[in-house]
Amino acid sequence: MLSCPVNGWTLFSLEGTESQLLSYLDDIAPEWLDQAIHGLKTLQPFCVKGFLEPMRMICVVSYWNCHVLVEDDDRDPLNPEEVLHEISHTSMLEFCRQLRDDIRANLEQWVRFVDYHEEDLEEKRLRLEQKLAELDTLIAAREESFDERHCFL
Repeated sequence: MLSCPVNGWTLFSLEGTESQLLSYLDDIAPEWLDQAIHGLKTLQPFCVKGFLEPMRMICVVSYWNCHVLVEDDDRDPLNPEEVLHEISHTSMLEFCRQLRDDIRANLEQWVRFVDYHEEDLEEKRLRLEQKLAELDTLIAAREESFDERHCFL
């Protein structure tokens, strides 16, 4: 879902969607982990975003699917033909698993993804590890909610 960050850029893609090159203008790892944690805690759809410079990517993570939107960053009204809308049959639980795995696999690069030399990187690493542990716990706790016997109202 997220490639290893290199020089302030990462590729984001879900099954059945185009890859989007996201910049360091959003600190993706902590921001997306916060959204995923909130989504699994509340069992409510959530949204993550990334900046493409100059476009913006918004991913709405619903229960059974993700909606990826790419829109212009202007304040002008959007022309529907200029907005990319793709749908991936990736459940909320699977999105959270992939997010956790991709951040954990490249933790050092995510710690340094946004580095303005104003933040203690060791503290940031610890915060990311705590968020990953919390997401682990929530994924395990919510497995049953996403089995074939359950639905969301």
